[in-house]
Amino acid sequence: MQAPSLDADWLVVWQHQITKSLQRVLSSFEDTHGYPPGDNEIILANAASRSAASRFKEHPTAAPTLIAFYDTISEAALPDIGNGHFIHSPDHVLNDLAEYGAVHVADDAVGIVFGSDGGGNLLAVDPSGTVHRSTTASWIDAFEPIAPSFVDFLEQLQQAVADFADTGVPPEHR
Repeated sequence: MQAPSLDADWLVVWQHQITKSLQRVLSSFEDTHGYPPGDNEIILANAASRSAASRFKEHPTAAPTLIAFYDTISEAALPDIGNGHFIHSPDHVLNDLAEYGAVHVADDAVGIVFGSDGGGNLLAVDPSGTVHRSTTASWIDAFEPIAPSFVDFLEQLQQAVADFADTGVPPEHR
């Protein structure tokens, strides 16, 4: 079976699936957890975010899948799904890239930090599209691979939201 490609149609379906699951989670969130939810959303790209994302094409370590993602989706903020999951806006990523540079994700690979979790661990994607997570909340410590492709990473994120909606149990506690 061929893996799905990261195109606008696939990303719009992905965004709709997560939004549908989020609606189920958020409808009972305050009753279940005792406090109101934060802003949990997947934000579609607009002209400004696409313009910022186009600057990734100039960077030699930018994964084509990250560029494709930002052509359709500007950012994801899921603070109430488990410990939190965040895919930063292209402006945020570019600012971090200018300030900190690319990160070493493996002995022979570097990546661009594009997101984080609520505990401060960083998410980076290397030029091949492999997604890595830092082992600590640091730009200089080790990273470990968590998904062989950006599509796999997005599918894992969508499944975590769907599972949380189905069970009420945060992904980290299963």
